[in-house]
Amino acid sequence: MSELLTQSRPYAEAIFEIAKDEKSLDIWVDDLSKVVSAMQEDTVRTLIDSPDLSQRNKAEIFVSLFESEISKKVSNFVLVIGQANRLKLLEKVLENFKSLVALEKKQKNVTVASSYSLEQDQIERIKLALQKRTGSEINVSAEIDKSLIGGIKISYEDQVIDLSLKNKLEALKAQLRN
Repeated sequence: MSELLTQSRPYAEAIFEIAKDEKSLDIWVDDLSKVVSAMQEDTVRTLIDSPDLSQRNKAEIFVSLFESEISKKVSNFVLVIGQANRLKLLEKVLENFKSLVALEKKQKNVTVASSYSLEQDQIERIKLALQKRTGSEINVSAEIDKSLIGGIKISYEDQVIDLSLKNKLEALKAQLRN
């Protein structure tokens, strides 16, 4: 996993410089997010993993899915990375790119995991509390993790705030052993 992150870093840094110069950071984030989201679809995964097509054909077919939905520069980038057989890096490229954008804008990207879907007002309260705590603008992405049983787990930078029921049960188990 860290290997993919390392391989994706040069791509993220290159497109970051381009997007920064053109003042189009948000457009790149939105467009790359669309591409990465599409990659989660089974039919797209089948296309990417297909041994019957050349990398060039795969990349061209994949990029054609986004015709007029993403900018020409993002489309060209996806085409180039696809022809180099690196489409599987796109998720990590986006992750690295978002980190660079957050640093540029003095923001923090925060992941809030919960065992159920959070309502928008809950996310806003978490966001406000973290803004107060960190003094930075906060970008929240919510995800569902059924293993947490209940509660939430907040991750940003190298910090984790684990308020999950799973963590509390583990702590109780440790206390009972002692």
